[in-house]
Amino acid sequence: MKNYKAFILAATCLISFGCTSFLKVDTLGKSTIGGFFSDIDGLRSAGTGLHYLMLDFVDDELFFIGEVAADKTNVLRINADLEETKIFDFDNLAEDTAGYPRTTWKSGYEICTNANNILTYGKPLLEKYPESKDIINSHFAYALFARAYIIFCLTNIYAQCYGYTPDASHLGVVPIDHIPGFDETLKRSSVADCYSMVIRDLEEALRLFGSDSCPDPHYINGLACEALLARVMLYKGEFARASELASKVIEAKPLTPREDYVNMFRKAQDVTGSEAILRLNSYNMTCTIGNKCNPTWSTSALIPEDSFLASFESGDIRRELYTYYAEEADGEQFTGLVATRCCKYIPFKDGVEDKLNRRCDPFVLRVSEMYLIRAEAECRREGGNLQLAADDLKTIRARALGKDKAEVAIKWDSSSDLDRLIQEEKAKELYLEGHRFFDIKRRQEDLIRPAGSTSLLKTLKYPDYRFALPINQLEMEANVNIIQNDGYTGRKTLD
Repeated sequence: MKNYKAFILAATCLISFGCTSFLKVDTLGKSTIGGFFSDIDGLRSAGTGLHYLMLDFVDDELFFIGEVAADKTNVLRINADLEETKIFDFDNLAEDTAGYPRTTWKSGYEICTNANNILTYGKPLLEKYPESKDIINSHFAYALFARAYIIFCLTNIYAQCYGYTPDASHLGVVPIDHIPGFDETLKRSSVADCYSMVIRDLEEALRLFGSDSCPDPHYINGLACEALLARVMLYKGEFARASELASKVIEAKPLTPREDYVNMFRKAQDVTGSEAILRLNSYNMTCTIGNKCNPTWSTSALIPEDSFLASFESGDIRRELYTYYAEEADGEQFTGLVATRCCKYIPFKDGVEDKLNRRCDPFVLRVSEMYLIRAEAECRREGGNLQLAADDLKTIRARALGKDKAEVAIKWDSSSDLDRLIQEEKAKELYLEGHRFFDIKRRQEDLIRPAGSTSLLKTLKYPDYRFALPINQLEMEANVNIIQNDGYTGRKTLD
């Protein structure tokens, strides 16, 4: 699907293709992989390859599922693929062999395999090049972060939320932390075990990064580990810890000023003053989510809901990101075009001399989310600081409206009132950044779409089995140890 994917796989030589399962590793390729990791340059190339595989996953799989399955986006069905409308209508079957959710599982475990190869085959370099210990350890930390992030995402996609059972003992995914042997049994672990691995990997990555504070948000660093841990703790329900971690990130990095807000998205090549903690570099790359929003493309199928757009107050800077005005570079056939679309992933073309730099780098983590994590966590934790939560909400609104925080008035009578306002603000601030469906799911809420939704399914009541996608039947046939999610056809228990 992406114009760079074949290049990355060939250049890095990291993916171990197995004939039996996405989770199996073909041992015949190990000597080639070992040769690739014979020096530091190979390790650097591996890190680059991992970055672009993550871009492929986030830009397509994660963002699409996280938003189209939610309640703020309409799908222009005439332009959408069948696989896209299936996500929108919650009509996925285990037997579907094309598109989501099969490619999501496959892409996620390609990243895990790459990360495990780095962590395994890179170890001899520590002895071979002791003077490069910091560089080598930073690449190990990249791999640990990537593996943690992907297992976290896959768990959110293919399993019910952490609180579905009291001890999170229900099925998660396969938290693979090594290169498995050809005959090794690979099974799904509990959601609790998946989260434990995610937290362990992030804490180890943070230790390896040490005092590394690279200012370029295209590089993973310790701040990104703390930010992702804050999100994980929120999903897990450890609200005090989530608030503490979010506070550390907020203290370390400021918000993007209002005057730079639109350009933060639409001129991604300029990261000066950006609140980005981690975003993926799409220089000279195809942007899948952007093409699904851009009205000048035949694939344009994603439209913000009318009721969602109506919820923005007058003067809200974020509203400017939902109207597309055709530019000269679009061509004469689009002259005068004005369309309602999310423009977060449609870069400005006119005035950008380097055409390859017309970028739409997707955010993985940014500071606005940290304010909203802390605000929700303070609302929901026992003895939480509701005034701090209200102040965080006001901070996000003040920037959006171009006001001082003292001028922003919010009305709430209880923690649940305030929590509701925070969720409404988060939906506005982080729209189409892959959060909305997973927020509804982790909070154990019903998914209720507006009457104007083009989806064939307007309501999904929690805990409907469709809050978790099915494991594709091809994977189950290849790996007899994989148990299917309840509600879908296929094997439910092992023979």
